[in-house]
Amino acid sequence: MRALITGGFGFIGSHLTRHLLDKGWNVTVVDLEGATPCVALPMDKLTLINGPYYAPEVIAQCGGEIDVCFHLASSVGPALSNEKIVFDIETNLIGTVSLLDALSPKQIRRFVYISSGGTVYGTVPSVPISENQHGFPTCSYGIVKKAVEYYLHLYSKIHGMRYNVIRLANPYGVGQRLNYNQGAIANFIGKIINNVPIEIWGDGSVVRDYIYIDDVVRAIVAAAESDAENEIFNIGSGVGLSLNQIVKILRDDFGLPFEVKYQASRSVDVPVNILDIAKAVNRLNWRPEIDVKSGIEATLTWARGQ
Repeated sequence: MRALITGGFGFIGSHLTRHLLDKGWNVTVVDLEGATPCVALPMDKLTLINGPYYAPEVIAQCGGEIDVCFHLASSVGPALSNEKIVFDIETNLIGTVSLLDALSPKQIRRFVYISSGGTVYGTVPSVPISENQHGFPTCSYGIVKKAVEYYLHLYSKIHGMRYNVIRLANPYGVGQRLNYNQGAIANFIGKIINNVPIEIWGDGSVVRDYIYIDDVVRAIVAAAESDAENEIFNIGSGVGLSLNQIVKILRDDFGLPFEVKYQASRSVDVPVNILDIAKAVNRLNWRPEIDVKSGIEATLTWARGQ
């Protein structure tokens, strides 16, 4: 099988690239000039194209036969997207549509899009949240993700594009950037190791669904290989944890000493987000295997060696 992975050196992309290479796939990675993989990769076994995936000259290099495109690249995260709305639209929405235009004539087997289960639903009346729940995203990031989902549906109608969408919860694990404001578990661990106080926006009651990276990769590959197509799948643990509960696990289960500083809450943060993963369990024959304490232990062990 031949794969094109946009954002293939990012946190999720690096793990996906390694997994597919281990399975014997022929992998082409598209990532920015100077980007380095988050986990070690056999560089001699992959093809690398440098540049933004949406640039015409980069898209032109993605010629040849492609069975599956895994679209992971994103130029802005949820927290900053409301400050960079035009940039978000130009790169992540128009850029993705440009990619779809380029791939449509190739009649690829599957386009797997990594959407955001944490932002597309907005504030909801109850949890867990099913794929049928309609809401209003609180950030441009979520709006753009949802818009891409609609364009995928359109491209399936007018060009026969076959796709699956992964609405991903909060991924974490080995290789995640420790000095980044996205990803609470990695962010907390990074600050603890560097003896810097943890900062929490709000009172710590915000609840999220955390899923370990190995489970994420298995779900993405299942979405590519499954007979299911033109579907949307929630991928998470199905279990909610507040930021204060994460703090308690780090202190009580791992004996880590650290200070917590609470800051003013942010308008982009919905109070609760827990995904209903029943559809993925039933249709993709997938379920999460790594519980949060085991995942934190693996991440902490790795981080201490950095």
